[in-house]
Amino acid sequence: MAINSCFKGVFIFFNILLGVAGVLLLGIGILGHSIYHAPGEFDDKMSAIFFLYVTGGATLALSICGMYGAHKEKKWALIVFFTGMLLGSLGLLLMAITTSIGAPMVIQTVNNLFHESIPLDEAGTNVQKMFNVLQPELKCCGVFNGYRDWGSHVPDSCLCPSITDKCEKMTGSQRVLDTLLDTLSGGSEKLVYKEPCAPYVLNYLEKVLNSILGVCIGCAIMAFIGMVMSMTMVCKIRRESSPVTFSINPSPPRYTELHNTMEA
Repeated sequence: MAINSCFKGVFIFFNILLGVAGVLLLGIGILGHSIYHAPGEFDDKMSAIFFLYVTGGATLALSICGMYGAHKEKKWALIVFFTGMLLGSLGLLLMAITTSIGAPMVIQTVNNLFHESIPLDEAGTNVQKMFNVLQPELKCCGVFNGYRDWGSHVPDSCLCPSITDKCEKMTGSQRVLDTLLDTLSGGSEKLVYKEPCAPYVLNYLEKVLNSILGVCIGCAIMAFIGMVMSMTMVCKIRRESSPVTFSINPSPPRYTELHNTMEA
């Protein structure tokens, strides 16, 4: 046995975790496929699902190859595993660099889009629908300036269902939708969510991008560890399969024996 059994066990356990990650990726891809699949269409969602299939399948295949190579002490399987980990780590580092460079630009672009949507009562239908979904979910109203970003038409999605510290009174000559007027009381003083929505969305987007960056770096480090372990085993197997021996008293070459025989 060329490889230490303890070291081999650690490597196999590493590959088991890798295989579990591959199965999870495949499971997420299958779930997404069942939800978003539309016959005859291949949109951005299907591209992401296809990426999950490829990544999950490759990860699972590499884990099986690594376990087989360690258990049977096969150099070719360990070299295939090393190559896969090398390509994976390079891809993850590229994603990490791209995310690190592009994150500020993405956040700034979204921030500019938010500013361009003010006033919301004059924005496009899709923008208004998006905010009407976000406002009750995040308990916020407007973009950056609260209910004032809705101009003279504040929708009922800004309505505070109860008096809490997240609510404020909407005063002045602000005109409200009929549904809001029917629901609220108090004349010109209306209860709406106090916090704007844009800071919530931008903060969440920043956390998502930072999480992606952290996952990429963490997975790249794990891939590098796998590369080191597999190459260590390859070197150990190669050393054991072709040992180098040294002799203190080397025997004379064969041509010397032939020369002595001819002289006799």
